[in-house]
Amino acid sequence: MKRTLMALLVFAAACSQGPTTTTTGPNPGPPEGVQPTGGAPVPSGWLYTQDAKIYLSDGTKGTAWVGRGVNADDVFLCGYNSSLWMSSPESTLQTLGSHMVADWKAKFVRVSLGMNSFATKASWTSGDPAAYKTPMTSMINALGATPGVYVLVTLRSDDTMNDAGGDDATFLPTAATDATYQALVDTFAHSNFVLFGVSNEPGGNVLSNDAIRAAMDHAVATIRAEEDKLGVPHHVVSVQGNDWTSDISFYASDPLPYDNVVYEVHGYPPPASSYTYANLPVIVGEYGNLANASSFFADIEQKGIPSLAWDFDPYSDCAPDLLTINQSASNLVPTAWGTTVKTYLLAH
Repeated sequence: MKRTLMALLVFAAACSQGPTTTTTGPNPGPPEGVQPTGGAPVPSGWLYTQDAKIYLSDGTKGTAWVGRGVNADDVFLCGYNSSLWMSSPESTLQTLGSHMVADWKAKFVRVSLGMNSFATKASWTSGDPAAYKTPMTSMINALGATPGVYVLVTLRSDDTMNDAGGDDATFLPTAATDATYQALVDTFAHSNFVLFGVSNEPGGNVLSNDAIRAAMDHAVATIRAEEDKLGVPHHVVSVQGNDWTSDISFYASDPLPYDNVVYEVHGYPPPASSYTYANLPVIVGEYGNLANASSFFADIEQKGIPSLAWDFDPYSDCAPDLLTINQSASNLVPTAWGTTVKTYLLAH
């Protein structure tokens, strides 16, 4: 989305004072420093939820955390590498990742695992790890090696999931997906920079709220059981809603009964009502096509809502694209939309 240079400069100047970390506003959280009751303190560097906010622990207290960043693709590169023909996709992904955090200053990256999205399939639990699991683990760990960067590892598609909406984006987890969630937990059990995303946009708009909620409930329970078996802290887990996860309102009256759960909204653009809840910690997992970028950014800053712009990939057209499609991992040219997002990220 094009914006005038003056508007960008004004917005950058307004944001240069730093991120909003107060707990006032429509989604008030507890005072800074409060940790969850009833258990041991959250280890330093781990995220946790309390009331309607996400906090970053220093081992004894927490401060409000607002992640700002982008969506990134897996080794399939949104279809460009659909048959896994590339000889060194791991190197490509790590180069892209280094630019995300060094040049764009992304502190939050959503990595979507599309293992059943293309004709060539991949798996986290079987087959040749070098084809998928190893390069994706390396990419995620490389992102998390930069201090302050957090990675939302989202299971977009898997051969154990039900393609309820008939689209690559709409896979719904089943009980058979438990082994994949367990394997992901095993891989990143001690990674304090990892959050887990249960799915992408389960069912599109063809499932009931109850069906989606039940699947999310089961998946979170599976993740929690595996973490408890390993004796590791509970990672933050993101669950999705209905209508291409633009609607999470049904959780407001009946939140999932687990700690460290956040509720994920997608929107092109996302209306404020879709991510503003007094009792739910929310992240905007995908956003784009903003009619008024400065108003949107100002609103999520005031409310302390983490956000992830779509989509950081110079290899395939996955509109709205942040980068010009030139099949280069190092010569990254922002689109007009990318310039808008990069300006926002650099301002913080």
